[in-house]
Amino acid sequence: MPKKNVPIKNIEPIIVDVKKPNFNYARLKNTDRLNLAHLPQSAAPRISALKKVVLGVLFAGLVFTIAILIVAIGNIRNIKATIAESGGQIASNFTSSANALKNMEPGAAVDMLKANNQSLTEINNAMGGKTGESLFQIIGNAIPIIKNAFGFLGQVTNLNVAFLELAQNIQNLETNGFRDFQNNGQNLITSLTNTHDLIQKINNDTQDVKNSSSNLKNLSSFFNKIDDNISNQYLKYSSELYRWDKAIVGLTNLLNPQIDRHLLVFFENPSEIRPGGGFVGSYADITINGGQMKNMDVRDIYDPDGQLDLKIVPPEQLQTLTTDWGARDANWFFDFPTSAKTIIRFLEASKMYSEKNITFNAAIALNINIVKTMLAATGPIYLPDYKITIDQNNLLYEIQRSVEAGADKKAGQPKKILKTLAPVLLQQLNGLSADAQKNLFDGVKNHLAKKDIMLYVKDEELAGFLAESNLDGAVFGLPNNFWGSYLAVVNANVAGGKSDAFVKEKITANIDVDTNGNTFTNVLTTRTHNGNLEQDPWWKADNKDFIQVFSELNSNLVTVSGNDIKPKYQTMDYKNSDYSVNPDLAAIEKTKTSVSGLNAWTFNAFGKKVFATWLMLKSGQTKTLNMRYETPYNNPVPIGPEQTYALIIEKQSGVDNSLDITVNAPFKYYWAESGDTAFHFTSDNPDKRIIINLTLKKKTDEQY
Repeated sequence: MPKKNVPIKNIEPIIVDVKKPNFNYARLKNTDRLNLAHLPQSAAPRISALKKVVLGVLFAGLVFTIAILIVAIGNIRNIKATIAESGGQIASNFTSSANALKNMEPGAAVDMLKANNQSLTEINNAMGGKTGESLFQIIGNAIPIIKNAFGFLGQVTNLNVAFLELAQNIQNLETNGFRDFQNNGQNLITSLTNTHDLIQKINNDTQDVKNSSSNLKNLSSFFNKIDDNISNQYLKYSSELYRWDKAIVGLTNLLNPQIDRHLLVFFENPSEIRPGGGFVGSYADITINGGQMKNMDVRDIYDPDGQLDLKIVPPEQLQTLTTDWGARDANWFFDFPTSAKTIIRFLEASKMYSEKNITFNAAIALNINIVKTMLAATGPIYLPDYKITIDQNNLLYEIQRSVEAGADKKAGQPKKILKTLAPVLLQQLNGLSADAQKNLFDGVKNHLAKKDIMLYVKDEELAGFLAESNLDGAVFGLPNNFWGSYLAVVNANVAGGKSDAFVKEKITANIDVDTNGNTFTNVLTTRTHNGNLEQDPWWKADNKDFIQVFSELNSNLVTVSGNDIKPKYQTMDYKNSDYSVNPDLAAIEKTKTSVSGLNAWTFNAFGKKVFATWLMLKSGQTKTLNMRYETPYNNPVPIGPEQTYALIIEKQSGVDNSLDITVNAPFKYYWAESGDTAFHFTSDNPDKRIIINLTLKKKTDEQY
């Protein structure tokens, strides 16, 4: 192809696609020519000072973040090791300390919670204190689970601190509560109020832990154990704390008002046993104001009875002793709240109190065993007016001798020695050291377990707490679906002097369970009267015992042997007189029936079937009462492996007895707890209520 000639005039030194109008392109001809073979280096872009600062900060931040990660990874490893070593103990200590507080052992709870504090401090230190906290907060913004774990640890620490403060507060009440009640009511009320506030805080803190732990339990075994020991048991312990909190509020309301309130203390004498404990021959009227004891007036029970105009029909068994029923004989019910309520009704009806508009808000029953423990704490007390020294060993003898044959009896004030002893004893108790107070409190807990102390209050919420805590001496209520055996042997000394002080009782029971779940029970009650070894005549008196055996409501008496015939009761015609009846007593006696040919009676009381008769003992004599009864079930229990049978035994306050109980499993079965067809339970000094759950196991072919 031929070349085309291009005019020279079209060649411009400056190449422009579109020329700008009115621009002088000719002046650009003098511009240096560009040698493409030698391109010049472009100059580095200029960076402002501000940009330099920003880049420096970003670089430093990157380095700092890397450093944080390195430190945090090291800390996490340390924390993980620390948690692995002590985390499980922290979790279990919460549960154990809660149980300790429930069992009125605040000192044990304090020790465990202090150990928790130390472990939690070590974990916090492993995080590096405040520096570590800031590191974890920074990392937590990028990794939320780490932030949550750190926050959870703080929640656990707060909960532990609150628990520790609660335990220490209860420990303070244990040590100083009785002293404050006598001398500084405001301190007592403050302690109770602080306890309430701490329980509220613990409930809130526990809820926080509960809400957090479930999200972290898979992160490590520590969080899992916390979740298991706190969160999974939250409802159990929160309800327990709620129950205690209501009781504390109720107690504060009872003690705190700036008006006089009256509390009764019944001094029960187990030498003359009655169903609710011992004969209430004396009592104290304690006036309370602003949380403090203002006055204590110790009285003979016959003082208010002497000013009682009520005419109430007494129990049939007492009608040979008295025409009228009064406070002196009102401790007649095995259910102590019913006995306490009845005694209070008589006292409030007496002119001694009704004319002053005095009512009683609560009552405490104490038998002689608790007074012995008090004397063991204080040491011997000298009474100059009587020229005798009272201690735990001679208390019963000296008091009874003064009441029965002392100068005070001749002067018409047989119980004056108690009026003299009581304030001195309280003064001595007030001066006990902290260690002695602790020992006394431990002794009181033991007496509560043995039913030497029983409590009654009119306030329904506080009464409910006492019932749930088994502190009120009430008869145990069996559930509707109950399968098992209930047993209580209850004595009442009627005109038998003070002989029960030297009567020993042994209860032997053999219970056979058949394949339909029915039970056949043989109860042997052996009583030995050792009063013949004593000099004073009131110990040697014939023991005249109205004895009652409590069983399940659907039980039927089969045989009775070894019992006695009691002379007929009072023949007064109460129906055609102006006497009133006690509703609780009437409800029981209207169910009473005589068992033909056995000189025994059956009746219903407190949800139980009662078999009753008389057993008379001369001084130095031993006799055994034998009762056999059956307990059929209208709806046969579906006997099978893992079926649970409950054995429940309740003790009468003030009775010195021992137990020997055997429960025989149905044919082809044995009890898992004993590994045998028979389960045995024995005790020389049983607690007030024993509940034993037994589990059926099926025998294998080789075991037949």
